[in-house]
Amino acid sequence: MKPKRQPEPGSIDGESHEVKTSGQVGLYAVVAAEQALAGHDQLQGLRLLTRGPITAVVGKPETATQRAAMRHDRIVGRALSACASVVPFRLGVVLRSQDELLRVLDANQQVLTQYLARFHGQVEVALKAKLPSLFAGNLSQVPFSLEKLHSLAPDSRARQESVQRTVTGQMFDGCYLIARQDIDAFWQAVEQIRQTFPNLPLLGSGPWAPYSFCDFTLCPAQDDGEHRLPRRAAS
Repeated sequence: MKPKRQPEPGSIDGESHEVKTSGQVGLYAVVAAEQALAGHDQLQGLRLLTRGPITAVVGKPETATQRAAMRHDRIVGRALSACASVVPFRLGVVLRSQDELLRVLDANQQVLTQYLARFHGQVEVALKAKLPSLFAGNLSQVPFSLEKLHSLAPDSRARQESVQRTVTGQMFDGCYLIARQDIDAFWQAVEQIRQTFPNLPLLGSGPWAPYSFCDFTLCPAQDDGEHRLPRRAAS
């Protein structure tokens, strides 16, 4: 049996990412250290920093452009493919140095391990629907049934639903934290709504890392400022 080893720093999309002890660090995601080791081959080329039971996926801070957002999503997606549990961070979460990052991980070890446990084997999926122009009701009055979607996310904490007014009319917006084995069932539920309401514009998406359910604030390290976990990745 070969001994497990830490993933080595490498490159992503041809860009070098050397391990540094100074300089700003962009935070992509956090995974369990043991899963990062087990998924070493799939994570090859990503820069990983481990502190106790937690491994952070990090890189060079980037300006918030569409290209940077797409690259950020690809990196978080690789972590999601390699690990059973991922706590994702949105583009723009930046620490002043590697040392600060490690101290932030120390300060937040308990909450991060709790969320890694909560997200184990889970992914986020989403459904948007443009409601009829005459719709003036609330969430309980949307024209299609949410029963199947709720059966995939039976805990009310595992779903976020709203009806929002936009410049083009009323929009249903739902996010669901579901088991990975239920991804096909989610798409079947979306297709059932589509067949029942063929003239209703629908957009399903996922699976994603569970951005919408990272509802906590990172505690700063000593006198450092707070870093808020945004709800959703840039797209």
